[in-house]
Amino acid sequence: MIGAYTTPSFEVSVERDVVYSVAPGYWTSAPVNDRRAISRLALGSHALKPLELTMDIYQPEGDPAEQRPLLLMMHGGSFYVGNKEEAGQSEWCRYFASLGYVAVSIDYRLGFPFKKREVRLAETRATEDAAAALDYILQQERLRVNPDWVFLAGTSAGAITALNLAYQPGSKKYTVLGIANLWGAVHDLSVLENANIPVLSFQSTSDPNVPYVEGYPLSKAGFLSRLMSDKYYGTFSIHQRATALGIRSEHHPCPETGHRLHMDGDLHFTPRFYEIRDTMAAFFAQELSRQ
Repeated sequence: MIGAYTTPSFEVSVERDVVYSVAPGYWTSAPVNDRRAISRLALGSHALKPLELTMDIYQPEGDPAEQRPLLLMMHGGSFYVGNKEEAGQSEWCRYFASLGYVAVSIDYRLGFPFKKREVRLAETRATEDAAAALDYILQQERLRVNPDWVFLAGTSAGAITALNLAYQPGSKKYTVLGIANLWGAVHDLSVLENANIPVLSFQSTSDPNVPYVEGYPLSKAGFLSRLMSDKYYGTFSIHQRATALGIRSEHHPCPETGHRLHMDGDLHFTPRFYEIRDTMAAFFAQELSRQ
């Protein structure tokens, strides 16, 4: 079985803008590097309104398998900006579909008034939306997703969302076999006690946006970061706690400066993009081999 999930074997088809839920929010997509657009959002109305939440579904063409693994991917952007069609997320999804996965990149609710409570609510909304997306996917028999072969991945805020979804308490109708935590974090390390889910992590050891060990996000903002956010524990602390709990954890500390490892300032892929892709594929394949 494993060979089908480590070597590109299929052409890929994409269904775009599939509506998976409707929920009250501020917006669901915003350009990461367009400062004018971001300023307009910040200065605009922060009134909740019904929003259609959409996903892009990447599938392996001609795949005869009766059951397929799922990769659910969430973009980053501080719960304020970003979209499902960002090059990193879309190319990772396309690659995993070529391996035999159903790979899905989602938009989720973004935005918040600038208050600590509202920032935390934005994080909660993102987790709720990821759960709704997963429920929708598993209800689509045509996708042939095995609910016990679920993988979650995300960058930054998307990784925080993946971790929150995987480790939230309560019974679930699916099994998460692994998480790709790409420069994400958790507020409370004790959540790792809720489930034995393997974690693969990458992060810069000098990440200025998400603490590598522990602390507050956007360290350059100084005391303002404490006013706007609760404390986070980054990939180093997650790895340490997971290992202590007997959870399989593979941690890749990276020497690069900056936050986003997979793309440079001109939004071109870095060599780290491909390393992360291939490491994810090997990490997930090892979990599938145990099924």
